[in-house]
Amino acid sequence: MIDRAAHRRGHPRWLDEALRSEHARLVLVWRDRNLVGGEGRVPTPVLLSAHVHPDLTVDREVVFLGVDAHGPLFAVDLSERDDLQPPDGRLEDLRMAGAFMPRDDFDLLATARGLCGWNRRTRYCERCGGALAFANAGFKRVCAEGHEVFPRTDPAVMILVTRGDRCVLARQPRFPPGMFSALAGFVEPGESLEDCVKRETLEEVGIEVDAPRYAASQGWPFPQSLMLSFVAEATRETITRDDEELEDARWVSRAELRDVFEKRSRDFFVPPPMSLAHPLIRGFAYEEG
Repeated sequence: MIDRAAHRRGHPRWLDEALRSEHARLVLVWRDRNLVGGEGRVPTPVLLSAHVHPDLTVDREVVFLGVDAHGPLFAVDLSERDDLQPPDGRLEDLRMAGAFMPRDDFDLLATARGLCGWNRRTRYCERCGGALAFANAGFKRVCAEGHEVFPRTDPAVMILVTRGDRCVLARQPRFPPGMFSALAGFVEPGESLEDCVKRETLEEVGIEVDAPRYAASQGWPFPQSLMLSFVAEATRETITRDDEELEDARWVSRAELRDVFEKRSRDFFVPPPMSLAHPLIRGFAYEEG
């Protein structure tokens, strides 16, 4: 578990000492890829010693991620290098490498990727056009006029529509073949989360829902979303699918879902554990919570 230690971000001296500590570790990011190691199905984050690799942080914007039981953690973006050869591990897209990672490992790499990407892309002030300088250990940028810019987070809802012992699963054309998931969509300006749940459900599958119930949330840095999941009861069963958004949508029973989770059926599969959809669907299948 990582303590973000946000109160330390405004203390350059403490941050400098922490970075020079023999316990400091670096999370490398290169063009939206993360450094991972390990063999087989579950990659593991590769954390490099800042003490052993001081060259990786010289004259560079270093993002402070927080502190865990072993010491401080920092993220370093090396995207300007055309041919990066990391001292250990390999660089992979987190959407693939993180599929079966433990949640804490995924969240660490996701935070590093998200903040490094934001700092890399956010170079000019949208109010005056002036150059933005690195500030607050990577959680803010400031122009010469004093205008402050903070990392953007786009709220989106994930919706599991239920009725009795069945729920609606759907697939978008971009999904891997055979994968079905809960419904999802972005919150519009001025819209409440509950209204977004109702609107998105009606737009995507033509079903009205009652009393959306919040379940859980997850930061999703692809590139900058916050996913908030809901369970909502359908008022009717007829699906009218939005052909532009969805390739398929169907009612699925708890028994069918359990067959999928327990590998007795390969008719379809659901997103891996790193996705908020996985515990949402699994929780319904096994009547948890």
